[in-house]
Amino acid sequence: MLTYTFEAGNPAQKREVADKRARIGQFLAQEGLDALIINSQANFAWATGGANNWVSIAGEEGVASLIVRADGQAMAVLDNLEEPRFADEERLAELGFTLQTAPWWEAPSRAKVLCELAGTSRLGSDTPMEGTRPVAAALAQLRWSLGPEERARYRQVCQAAGEALESTCQEIIPGQSEWEVAGYLAQASYERGLIPFVTLVAADERIFRYRHPIPTERKIENYVMVVLCAKAGGLIANCTRLVHFGPVSSEIIQKHRELQTVDATFNLYTRPGAKAGDIFAKAQQAYAYAGFPDEWQLHHQGGATGYAGRDYRAGPDSPEVVQEWQAFAWNPSITGTKSEDTVLVSSEPGHELEVLTRPAGSSWPMATVTIEGSGSIERPDILEK
Repeated sequence: MLTYTFEAGNPAQKREVADKRARIGQFLAQEGLDALIINSQANFAWATGGANNWVSIAGEEGVASLIVRADGQAMAVLDNLEEPRFADEERLAELGFTLQTAPWWEAPSRAKVLCELAGTSRLGSDTPMEGTRPVAAALAQLRWSLGPEERARYRQVCQAAGEALESTCQEIIPGQSEWEVAGYLAQASYERGLIPFVTLVAADERIFRYRHPIPTERKIENYVMVVLCAKAGGLIANCTRLVHFGPVSSEIIQKHRELQTVDATFNLYTRPGAKAGDIFAKAQQAYAYAGFPDEWQLHHQGGATGYAGRDYRAGPDSPEVVQEWQAFAWNPSITGTKSEDTVLVSSEPGHELEVLTRPAGSSWPMATVTIEGSGSIERPDILEK
């Protein structure tokens, strides 16, 4: 059941790439550069409107690089073994990139080849390369505000991720191991056209002990937390759900209610123009009012997302300012419970705060949380089975 589809070379992708090329041109002028070299998976996907340059998702860099010159030339540089797929499936030539290939067995490093092809001494690169100026931090900020084509793609990706997570949680039964749940979640993700690269599962006491519970052989008795970070079209969806078999204890219910208030505070204060550190301070106050003033110290609270799992993790002193049409994934937690979804924010009426990872037609139990002066938002409850 494929719920995310992407046709390379479609008109929307071409419009998006044209916009990115213009923005890169402005970036080169601002930085005083003659050419930009893009190696990272995140920036490659951003610059190409969702194309993939990865073979392994584990590394920062991919198997193909881009060169965009101030004079308008654009190239994709890759080994000969990669060329057929990039030509046929990523269709980079249709997007305006000239493919430059070299035999995979030849000695010169890709860095040397890239610098030679760029043909200038004023080079910027998004990964460390001899002879180039590092510009990763400045370039990343170009990704934060999502254009209309990206927003449409992201909605599809997040809907598919929410479906994968919630459908998996609906099927969990006591006695399954955390590994089994992770396997079902991976299957549900791949069936929907997603690449799962973070799958966390915690059963029972492990929810209370670990904030990043990688799956183990531990079998589920009463309570399980499932976390998914998955990507497609270069964009990453992040979400968490909790399932309990039998009545949930009053202690857990109370903690989750307090956590939902913290979660709502993070999301409702995330508005274009707001400073990330100020949003964080509001959430700290919410933790304190709930009676858990130090819980935020036990796990990062999330932050901006999109082409990276987190473009930055917000903290008390974060200087970043929320941009128009920027995505966030806040993940507050109180020992024994957690809440997380991917949202998109803007100042456009009717689109101020959009929860992307809640699937259309979802039957997941929800609670409406109101923050005085900031509005209301629905947040996931614990699914009781």
